Amino acid sequence: MYFRAVRTGSWLGWLFNFGLGCVLLALPPAGRALLLAVAFALATSSVFVLNQYFDREADRENEAKATLPVASGEMTPRGALFFSLSLASLSLSLVWAVDASLLPLFLVYLGLWTAYSAPAPHLKSLPVLDFVASGVGAGLLPFVMGLEVTHQLTPYPFGLSHHWVRRRYCDALLTAAPLTLFQSGSHIIQAVGDCEADRGAGLRTLPARYGRRAGVALAGSMFLAAVLSPLAYMALGLSSRGYLPWYSVALPFAAPALALYRKVLMNPSEGTVANLRKLAVRYGPPTLAAAWIYVLLLRAVL
Repeated sequence: MYFRAVRTGSWLGWLFNFGLGCVLLALPPAGRALLLAVAFALATSSVFVLNQYFDREADRENEAKATLPVASGEMTPRGALFFSLSLASLSLSLVWAVDASLLPLFLVYLGLWTAYSAPAPHLKSLPVLDFVASGVGAGLLPFVMGLEVTHQLTPYPFGLSHHWVRRRYCDALLTAAPLTLFQSGSHIIQAVGDCEADRGAGLRTLPARYGRRAGVALAGSMFLAAVLSPLAYMALGLSSRGYLPWYSVALPFAAPALALYRKVLMNPSEGTVANLRKLAVRYGPPTLAAAWIYVLLLRAVL
């Protein structure tokens, strides 16, 4: 029950973004990285349990979520709230013990996702703000938290006067942008699958307000921007063209995702999105693991 409540399969992409930040610009000590990754996992687990606490009534009306522990009655609302607060406390305690300077980032992360689910301001019910919050909370913030495992964004004594310091900030920004876009687009696709249930619950998500096809089209534009952004960076001289062969090798592996997106575009129904979720659960973990190993290989070679 407790393991199902934290919904690990739903946030592996978030963990990938955190891990990418950990290794992109510098390799952290393994013990430190592992402990902070555990803290991040605990914080994210807390977020997902808290979301079930606030959404328990709406989840009961959503066929895809009615079997979740809180919605089904397997876990009481009070028990869910206590479990969520315990996970958050464990996360923050671990961060305090390993590196207290990371506490503000973890607090912002927990605060944003609380604001997303809580009755006020309930960001998930506000069109545009819903997917922006998701992109920041699942893409940008985990990546930045990962970067700070090795203090890549901590101000240096010489500030931004040195070229290599400016380059580091630039690289971080250029990487964060496609991660944020991808997470925002993924959130919209999930909202497309929950469209009818969200309308019934009075949630004004973007697909619920503007329609499924509009949501899928916007998500597709975000995915396309995320995939093409590295090429745009190289063309504009913002990133080294030495990455082009490596990116060209990885790009064809996006073809299955493109085919899946086409299916959703042609038939943006709850069933199509449900099938997409099943495929993501099955193939997501090995795909993300392979991508993370590829990044490590890139760091070793270039």
